[in-house]
Amino acid sequence: MATTEEPLLHALARRIQVTVNETGRCLLTQPADLVPLKTMSPDGLRDFAAFHGWTAVIRLGGFQIEFFSVHLPRAAARLG
Repeated sequence: MATTEEPLLHALARRIQVTVNETGRCLLTQPADLVPLKTMSPDGLRDFAAFHGWTAVIRLGGFQIEFFSVHLPRAAARLG
């Protein structure tokens, strides 16, 4: 059974993916973006990030969540 948060979470995941693909990271600070993520446990947030190939870092006590690409191809290209 789908919850009302699932469509929000799927849309947010797409938005994070676009930003991470362009810049290698995505920092979420807007309360509306954080709502579906704040319902997750820390392990659930890590699992969500890992499923999409990201690493999640909770900052400022949960008022910011940053996602990084596990692979970071752009950073490697700049270094090499």
